[in-house]
Amino acid sequence: HVIDYQNNLHFSNQKYMKIQDNKDKYQELSKWYRRSVSSVFKKEVFNNFSNIKKLVHGKHALFLGLTEYKKKFESAHYLSFLDIDGNTLYEHESESKKLPFEDNSHDVIIILHGLDSTNNPYNLIREIDRIATDDAKIALIGFNNFSLWGLMKPLMKKSSSPWSSDFHSVFSVKEWFKILSYDVIYKDTSNVMPIPNQVFQKYLNKIGFLQKFLLPNLGGIYYYVFNKKILPLTPVKVSFKQKYVVSPFPKSSLNRVK
Repeated sequence: HVIDYQNNLHFSNQKYMKIQDNKDKYQELSKWYRRSVSSVFKKEVFNNFSNIKKLVHGKHALFLGLTEYKKKFESAHYLSFLDIDGNTLYEHESESKKLPFEDNSHDVIIILHGLDSTNNPYNLIREIDRIATDDAKIALIGFNNFSLWGLMKPLMKKSSSPWSSDFHSVFSVKEWFKILSYDVIYKDTSNVMPIPNQVFQKYLNKIGFLQKFLLPNLGGIYYYVFNKKILPLTPVKVSFKQKYVVSPFPKSSLNRVK
């Protein structure tokens, strides 16, 4: 009994530490976006918000992640607009591994850095798929590991944002959604250089078209909009090789083969 108690206590402590670690990452990322040195990155993210917003139409929207930016997506066209901040999201992930929503309950889901602070991003994506309706639109924003940001990450201070977050490559994210039968309807990346210098970033923005043409997958921040496929049921015409006729014989002889 003592051993079982110690094992349970160790497991509980581990779970609490994971939750707290994810919450710390979320808080650090939220602070990072509010810093003046990050304004050049924030501006690019906001510019892509407008492109994404044009593609995510529906009635019941859900916003996950950095909820201080949810107002950028709020619209009178939605019948409902719910949000879950990072702290609540990671508690649900560790406790029940389920989001507190019914199956097929949302046709618009926006995830702002939700995958970057979770222990198992694919589990979260499966939960997103569970609550997404047929033909739902999923907007996703996160840090791209297939970039200079990803190369620099091992050299940077792990306790500071954005380096404390978990980066995922644009190819991994696309593959995770492809497995669940989603199509890409929008993809973009921005901020190739992780240098928070406004003059330098201003110069890069002027030649941003070159990055989109020559290095479309190498931006430090990725933007995706996925569309959930509807698999139509194709009726199959049944054809009989043998012909059946109705005869005046007793029931045991009915439908005899000709």
